[in-house]
Parts: sequence; structure tokens; C-alpha cells
Amino acid sequence: MMVLNKRYSCREISEKMQFLAKEYSEIAVYREIGTSHDGRPIGMVRAGLGKPTLVVTGGIHGRESVNPAILLHMLERYLQCFKAEENFDGYDICDLFVRTSLCVIPLLNPDGYEVAQNGFGRIHNPMLAQMCRMKRIPAAEWKMNARAVDINRNFPCQSYAPATVDDFPASEKETRALMRIFEDYSTVGYLDFHSRGKIIYYYRRAKPYSFNTKGARIARRLKRLSGYTLGAPADEGDLPGDGGNSVQYYAEHFDRPALTIETLPDHAEFPLDCAYQREAYGEVRLLPLELLEILTE
Repeated sequence: MMVLNKRYSCREISEKMQFLAKEYSEIAVYREIGTSHDGRPIGMVRAGLGKPTLVVTGGIHGRESVNPAILLHMLERYLQCFKAEENFDGYDICDLFVRTSLCVIPLLNPDGYEVAQNGFGRIHNPMLAQMCRMKRIPAAEWKMNARAVDINRNFPCQSYAPATVDDFPASEKETRALMRIFEDYSTVGYLDFHSRGKIIYYYRRAKPYSFNTKGARIARRLKRLSGYTLGAPADEGDLPGDGGNSVQYYAEHFDRPALTIETLPDHAEFPLDCAYQREAYGEVRLLPLELLEILTE
């Protein structure tokens, strides 16, 4: 059982994903979707038998260490209910997982996660470790990957802007791994979990009014379940260096809903206390199921 309010290493997260796929092999499969620049596996569990697929990601920013455990615990509870033929808080998991599927990638940026948890000494490649240290950013506040690139500013979309003259879109292995998943499955939507603020962002500046109207309707339903607030359209994409993220890329290239869920209070300090896990899980545990139902009604 994935215990909440506990700190987990990258290895433990990877092992737990593989355990879930083995324990619930009738409904779940593990896939290594790529490796990080420092050689760590990037894992995914696909749960469900249906073709319509919702992609769920966490851990794109290394310092946002609470969400990987939440997503794995959430997935485990779904699988337990499927096997026991029980509902999950009113959701018919058996029906949902026969008709649809979830692709859960709890930790897209394992190198950044290890830095934020344990310091730059966890980067095995000495050149990469030095590159990171040269940024003069405290390890506990580290958002980037082992090449000191913010993955969530690296996706090829209208708002992409290079941070340095050498940057180019989709330069990172982690970025390309997620892009392949979007291509490989018949996706109906995308949820990306970040921290902090307890906010749901749905507005996509590059998309038309009709797309954002639908996104607002979806976001309001998720708001009722989570108690989170809705991000204002003016807050999305206006700040310098705020573009090139995964939800913008997905919305622009696949024309389907892409929402960002910001867990944890806005005042939560880095390094994040694992004691936030249980509360945040209680707030967001239903959101993937609700979104799957909305998108396949």
C-alpha cells in the first residue's frame, strides 16, 4: 500500500509503479516511456481497457515533490476498487475502466526530484551536476532537470520562448517522452498536477472562445469536487517566461481539454513537507475520474 505523508525516493516510486502493474495485471501495465538525462527511468502505468485515454502527469518540476505520491496512491485506490468490484466514492470504477483508460506518469522529472530531495550530489554525471550548481539556485527550490532546463517551458507551442540563445523546443528527453505518449494513445484530455495555490487553470490563450468555454465548464465541475479556485484567464500566459508548457502544447496540437491542477496552500515552503500529501489527496482524488466521465459522456 502506498502510504501517504511519507517521503519517497525515485527508486521507490519506480518500484511501486511496477508492483501495481504486476499486482493488477488484468487491468494495468507498466511502461518505461524514456530515461532522464542522468539515466533515470521515466515510468508510466496505463490502467484501463478502453481506447479513450486521459493522461495524468506530476513531478514536471523537481521541487513539487508531493504530487508523485498522491498520484500513485490515487491510482492504487482505483485499482483496488476495480479488483474488488467496488465503487470509488460513487464512481463506477469497473464500468469506467472497461470503457476508458488512464495513463499516469507520476514523476516526469526524476533528476530534478532527486536534486530537490537530496541535493546536487544525486546527479551522477559530474558535468551535469556542475551545470546545475552554476545556476546558484538552492537544491530545495530546484524546478529544472539535470541539464538545468525547465521542462515545463520546453514544449513546442505558440508561447514557447527560449531562456538562452542555445535553447530550442523539445530539446529535453523528458519533454519528448511525454510528447510520444500524447501521440501513442487516443487521448481525450490531459491533467497536469503542480504545486502551489489550490487553483485550477483551464484557459489556453492560443485557443478559440469555444475551446475555452468548454474548458471553463469542465473546470467548474472539478472546482466543486476539490474546493479549489479557478485561475483567471488574465493569469495564464502573461508573465515573461511563462510559455512553452505541457498543457499549452497538448491543447494546441490535439485540440482537447488540458488543465493544470495546483495542489497545496500558496504559503507551502520548499522543500515541501510530505505531511501535505494526505490533505491534498483528499482534495483531488476524484478529479481524474470526473474528467474521464465528462469527456466520454
